[in-house]
Order: sequence, then C-alpha cells, then structure tokens
Amino acid sequence: MMRSLSRTLLVSLFFLVLYWTLVVGGVIPSSEGINQRQVNQIKAERYIYSALDPKVVLIGSSLTSELLEKYFDGTPVKNIAISGGSSQTGLKLVTLKLKKPEILLVELNYTLILKPEANIIGPIQHPLLNLVKTWLPIFREEYQPVSIFVSYLKNRSGADPDLASTQVVSEDLRAKLIARVVERSQNHLSPETKQQITEQSQIIKQQLVEIQNQGVRLILFNVPGEPKIANTPEKQEEHLLIRSLFPQDTFEWLPEPAPADWTTYDGIHLVRPDAKKFADFIIDYLMDSANLTTGHHINFSRIKV
Repeated sequence: MMRSLSRTLLVSLFFLVLYWTLVVGGVIPSSEGINQRQVNQIKAERYIYSALDPKVVLIGSSLTSELLEKYFDGTPVKNIAISGGSSQTGLKLVTLKLKKPEILLVELNYTLILKPEANIIGPIQHPLLNLVKTWLPIFREEYQPVSIFVSYLKNRSGADPDLASTQVVSEDLRAKLIARVVERSQNHLSPETKQQITEQSQIIKQQLVEIQNQGVRLILFNVPGEPKIANTPEKQEEHLLIRSLFPQDTFEWLPEPAPADWTTYDGIHLVRPDAKKFADFIIDYLMDSANLTTGHHINFSRIKV
C-alpha cells in the first residue's frame, strides 16, 4: 500500500515538474480566462504577482475594462478594472501591492456602491496561497489546464479575443437595449441609492487619501456614454451627487470629453472604436499635464512595444 502511494506521489510530482518546465519555458502559454470570474481573477493575480511595476494604473468596473491596454499605444498603462465590480476592488488591489503606481486613475459612478469582490481579494490575502502562487506560477488561475485548453481551441477557431468582453449586436438590438436603459433611467435617484452612494463614498474617500499620502497622483474619471442616457434624470442626479462628494477643489478629475455621440453596444459599454478614442483622450490629458504636475516624470511617448 505504501509502495503504491509512493508511486502515485512520484508520478504526480513528475507531471507537476514537467508542467512547470513547459510553462517556464514558454511552451505552454497562459490563458486570458474563459469566463468573467476567471478573467477578473487572472487580471488581479497578474497585477499582484508581477515583478513589473506599472507607472499608470486604471481601476473601475466593466466600463473601464473595455479600455484595452493595447488602445494606449505602448504607453505604460495597466488596466485592472473588474467586470461586474467597481473601483473598490481595484483600490484594495492597489493597497495590497507593495509598489504603488505613480498615477492612479479611478472610475467613479454608480458602481462605487459595489463592495470589494471577496472571491478575488480573499485568495490573494491568504498567506499560504499567496506564497505558493508567488513562487509557483503554475498554480495561478491563468495556468489552469482546462482554461489553457479552451483558449487553445478558441485561438484555433480564429475567435477574436477582444470579443471576450465586447458583444457584437445588431443595430436593431442595440437600439432596443439603449431604449431600455433610457426608460429605466427616467426616474429620479432613489433615497436608498443616494444613501448607498454617500456611505460608500466615505469609505472610498478614506482609501484615496491614504493612497495619495504615499505619493500617488490620483485622477478621478467617469467613462462617457450615450448622450440620451447621460441626460436622463437619474444619471444627471448621480453625476451631481458624486461630484459633490468628491469636489474638484479636493480631487483631480479628468476633464469631461467634449460632447460627442459616444456609442455603446448596450447602452452602457463603449464600442471598441469609441473605447480607443477615450483611451486616446486619457493619454492626451496625461501628456499635457505631465509637465505641470511636479514629482511625476513618466515618459508618455507613444512607443510601440
């Protein structure tokens, strides 16, 4: 019985070492995730465990996650926005990582009422799991064999990896989705929602001040959307409330883009060309303000990498 157990352990160890060798050698590529939960976990783990220290970090919800890193044309930007979540999760990740970014862009809108994702933060805070994943990358989410196999099949089929977060819909369906959001936003902001936003804002404000005191330049922003939705009573009241809770004389806000027909595919998330346009807007602002902000000497030259 002991011999059988020893044999099983040796075989398991052999395959574990083999898999580790193939991963380290670059033979087995990492996975981007096969569902939203896994995509979020991979994004968080890559940020926490990476030896690289990104100079500019974006945090937020799925609205910001649409701003793919490649849209920034080689500018050193790391996007750890959490789909289905909020900036609260991102703030927790930035707090947990020892090396802080030089600039942190924080999305602030109605999603701020969503508390940090426990299923993302929990494993990263677990001492034993944290130690194992730090030194043995094969135990990270991106190297799960099933995920790698599914990603391989998707790549073989020629599927566009960008579509993992962006849906392609017909114009008729898009119009119906937008109309539904407009209708839902015609009501005034409820007292309950106002209270939630106010309460969570106090928590976020404290975290922002703590991070700011560590020498990080904070820039608050909201992702633009369909004008017809932005002009509804609910969205207008939400905008004014958040701006009053995070006043411009205390916090730096990204200027609001010039009015334009921003296009979404569902009434909420920007289509890819407009996501790229907003990414350009962010980088243009950072480049223009780089010489005006003391203590920050990031090279924002758009160098292809």
